[in-house]
Amino acid sequence: MNTIMQKLSGKTALVTGAARGIGLAIARRFAGEGANVAIVDLDEAGAGTAADAIAGEFGVKTLAVRADTGRAGDNAQMIARAIGHFGQLDILVCNAGIVRPAKPLEDITPEQWQQVIDVNLLGYVHATSAFIPHAKARKSGKVIYMASVAGQVGGVAAEVTYSVTKAGVLCLTKATAKQLGPYNIHVNAIAPGTIETAMTDVLNYSPEVKKGIALGRYGEVDDISAAALYLASDDSNYVTGATLDVNGGLFMR
Repeated sequence: MNTIMQKLSGKTALVTGAARGIGLAIARRFAGEGANVAIVDLDEAGAGTAADAIAGEFGVKTLAVRADTGRAGDNAQMIARAIGHFGQLDILVCNAGIVRPAKPLEDITPEQWQQVIDVNLLGYVHATSAFIPHAKARKSGKVIYMASVAGQVGGVAAEVTYSVTKAGVLCLTKATAKQLGPYNIHVNAIAPGTIETAMTDVLNYSPEVKKGIALGRYGEVDDISAAALYLASDDSNYVTGATLDVNGGLFMR
């Protein structure tokens, strides 16, 4: 590949939940554009397999890290390991998330609420907090959060816990962008619609969902990775605090 045309040449990225699905697609897209990539996932073997495959295919440096992003300590450790391994970290993609089959609000236990909040919202907070000192010192950084159309409309077929945490991510994006803008650190979010992954298979969407999508199809992981590349590259250097809707017209502002 002609490195002159690579949008992320010389950059290093960390992507959580990157052993499969959207996270893996983003890691591959970044590597294809010249970035070294830290693959973070709770599935240690899956992260290692993905890291090896990406390094072999694209010729970039990779690092596999096992982390439970629902734990503050694991978030701090993964950021430290990436910086120690690569010497720098330019891009943080908080993608890891969990979703549960829908159930009535009154049937959701406090423990179930906390589990989803820890991963889908607080995990992003802790990862960003660990990244901030390094990015501030370099006066540069790109942070990308994975939100969801569910956080914009109150859920499609997802349980309320998922929708609430993703709404929190939308607000976190704006608040953090305001705080970090003076340091040239950009914070943006992607709000996917219905994307065909193993996670959405859990939700067992009815055919009626597809009828509500203007483009008449579910999204693919590469639809999201293309948006992530835009937000990670210099093409978006005057974009911060924004949410990029990638939903095929399922939801229009």
